[in-house]
Amino acid sequence: MFTLLISMFYSIRTAEISLHSEIENSLAQRQRTVQSLIENRLDLLEVYLHTTASNQVFTSLTGENFEFNNIAEDMIYMFQDSALGANLDIFFLTDSSGKVLMDAGLPLYNIEPMLNSLRSPLHYTSEWTLVHSPNLTALLKATPIFDPASIQLRGYMFIGLAIGQNRSFIQSLAERADLDALSIHYQQARLIQYSPSITLPVRSSEETTSSQMRAYENLYLLNATLKINNKAYPLNLKMGIDKQRFTSVSEHYWQTFFLLSGVFLLLLILAAWLLHLSHSRAISQLTNYIQGIQQGLRVRFFPTGIYEYNQVGEAMQHMVENLKIAATVFESAEGMVVTDENKYILRVNQAFTDITGYQAKDVLGHHIKVIRSGRHNQSFYDELELQLKTQGSWQGEIFNKRKNGEEYLQWTMITAVMSDNDNEIINYVITLIDITQRNAAESKIKQLAFYDQLTGLPNRQLLMERLESARLNSQRSKQYGAILYLDLDDFKTLNDTRGHDTGDKFLTLVSQRLIDCVRRTDTVARIGGDEFVIILEQLDTDLDIGSQRADSLCKKILDTLSKPYYIDNIEHFSTLSIGVTLFLGEAKGIDELLKHADLAMYQAKGAGRNTHRFFNPEMQAKVLEHAAMANDIRHALTRNEFTLYYQPQVTHDGKLTGAEALIRWQHPKQGTISPIEFIPIAEETGLIIPLGEWVLDQACQVLAVWQHSPLTDSLVLAINISAKQFHQTGFVQQVLEALKRYEANPHRLKLELTESMLHEDLEDTITKMSQLKKYGVSFSLDDFGTGYSSLNYLKRLPLDQLKIDKSFVRDLLTNSHDADIARTIVSLAKSMNLAVIAEGVETQEQRLALASYGCLDFQGYLFSRPVPLEAFPFNYPDGISTTVKIN
Repeated sequence: MFTLLISMFYSIRTAEISLHSEIENSLAQRQRTVQSLIENRLDLLEVYLHTTASNQVFTSLTGENFEFNNIAEDMIYMFQDSALGANLDIFFLTDSSGKVLMDAGLPLYNIEPMLNSLRSPLHYTSEWTLVHSPNLTALLKATPIFDPASIQLRGYMFIGLAIGQNRSFIQSLAERADLDALSIHYQQARLIQYSPSITLPVRSSEETTSSQMRAYENLYLLNATLKINNKAYPLNLKMGIDKQRFTSVSEHYWQTFFLLSGVFLLLLILAAWLLHLSHSRAISQLTNYIQGIQQGLRVRFFPTGIYEYNQVGEAMQHMVENLKIAATVFESAEGMVVTDENKYILRVNQAFTDITGYQAKDVLGHHIKVIRSGRHNQSFYDELELQLKTQGSWQGEIFNKRKNGEEYLQWTMITAVMSDNDNEIINYVITLIDITQRNAAESKIKQLAFYDQLTGLPNRQLLMERLESARLNSQRSKQYGAILYLDLDDFKTLNDTRGHDTGDKFLTLVSQRLIDCVRRTDTVARIGGDEFVIILEQLDTDLDIGSQRADSLCKKILDTLSKPYYIDNIEHFSTLSIGVTLFLGEAKGIDELLKHADLAMYQAKGAGRNTHRFFNPEMQAKVLEHAAMANDIRHALTRNEFTLYYQPQVTHDGKLTGAEALIRWQHPKQGTISPIEFIPIAEETGLIIPLGEWVLDQACQVLAVWQHSPLTDSLVLAINISAKQFHQTGFVQQVLEALKRYEANPHRLKLELTESMLHEDLEDTITKMSQLKKYGVSFSLDDFGTGYSSLNYLKRLPLDQLKIDKSFVRDLLTNSHDADIARTIVSLAKSMNLAVIAEGVETQEQRLALASYGCLDFQGYLFSRPVPLEAFPFNYPDGISTTVKIN
């Protein structure tokens, strides 16, 4: 009976929907008609607007004056022959500033309030724009008016269609669209209405905004938004049709409904009877199967005559089989947790209780985070959640907390269970394995196998692995590494006199000091008794520098370990001997490398202990020579062994413009030492900083003297600045203080920088150069062309001069490549508005060639060697011999 009622209701509803759809289609057709009529009216207005403007331009081409009044007459004349008639709702002209020059619209419409709300005329030129004011609502469009002679903008022509007060227009729309009622609303306010024979219902906010058809007591009403050329405007059209128009249609639908309902009812009764017989047999068979399962019997489902019941029975059979398997798996030795999609616990097994201490009743219904330890931060869980969402599973180690508060490490596997229909997560299955004891055992085995039990340092086995790895890394990176073999001097005496416990404590203290001396990337290992080995990596690609760094670390270790030890409140002193060997991925084995270091250690012991030796005798000599040279430089600074020589800089016509100050070292035993020999050592040891400060100080003294003589007051003195000195924090202040100390003119000081400085913090270089240039200090880029300068770097640097390196000048006349480079440097300098000077000019032919390229400043033996200040040729060229010998 219920099914019958449902069927009848469905039939009635279907008939109502069909009737409603036909009425709605009728109203929709009328809506399209209304919108089409409005669009046609606007299109016609737009055509006449542009036609009038075009005619005016055309007629003004032959007229003597350009008058706006003629435009209105033209417009009215054209409209007399149109369907619009001679009356325009809104038609006015403005000048280019927006002032109204003429209003030729209907007097019915007062445009003054509307004009106050208008925006720029340009806003109305591209499309129809709705303008709403308290007394007038209209659609406006404008076109610009130009003076045809000068193409100067003279004003704008506006034309519009009144909406709110245009009763004749809305009546025309309703009649042509065959509507019984039509009203236009702006937002929720009714602007105008036409309903001569029918009463419109009182509006509501819902009715104003809804776009569906509504049925009222006497009419059907459709609400729609006004669209013009597919653009929606905030105007609502309400279109109504009298219900009496659809009486015959309604009667037809109901007659059809009653006829079909009778036939459908007979068929439904017959089908229900047949279905009842079939379902009764199938339900009985399915019920017997379910009862057998409930009783624990081994039963199978046999298909019935109905497909749906067969699916249910087979699904139940598969479910029962899977449940039996799942129950067996769930009660395994591993902890199992099943949660819902929000990770609230639904079920746990006994193994979970054994691992965590939580009974099932303690956690069911709680969130899985109840077992969290708090050791992992939120980002850890965020990454876990992300992997679950993207991959559907996660596994890894997590620290969790037992019920008694004890933290433990567990291996966790989480799998998301997805629904078959919408592929959404419905459950999570979590497997927990306590790996605390296993990890502890693995760590203990690793510790015993690879680490010294007394000091905790790597033992010989781990040392050999790391040494092989270091050798291979050295081979790939082309950087030297080093092995330091250390042996404590007289350790046996301490062990014998104070016992093994004291000896063990001493070894532990030594280990810690060694660790403090090296980098974190280096390896300190104890290979037995009182012997230690240190592996140093990534020293340098240069053998000399790598050796020096290994030498410096040996000195640091010797100094650190020679300090007193306090063991059981007793002071103890100790020394050690160190053997060093360097490697660069040699094919020889690591055993041989260790043997070399061991032999070098015995050389150190033979040299008196508390020292170090390199395995390679030649390298040892170089290291000693390097150290002696560095020590001599320190003494030379205090003993005033350095002096400055000056090499003139002249122009192409022989005018002396300045000099470059070059450092020289008069060693008391070795005589004159070339800067090529001691400058690199000063750079490596950091002594270049005090050396550079000394040069700067001496140069400022000379400038202070020169500026008081008419012969020298215009000369510029150039000095070389190293990268380390330049990048000191207080370099700018250092230069300014030196100038101020001797009251030297900063405009006569030139600082020569090297290209390598461009790659060591360019921004710092630019900042310091700019600060000094404010005081008049100039800059030259020395040895230009030998480095890897980028044009992008050069154009950002506040340089004054480029210096052509002597390596290009030397073979200028015989090597076309060098000549091309010289030309390019001169051309580049000119393009960047920089001066250019060539150094190393030794022959007249070189000078002439450079001059032909455009380089007009020179420095070299052709003019003078570097000479002491007292021998400097201030009266150049008279003071310089033209027969200078070139070495």
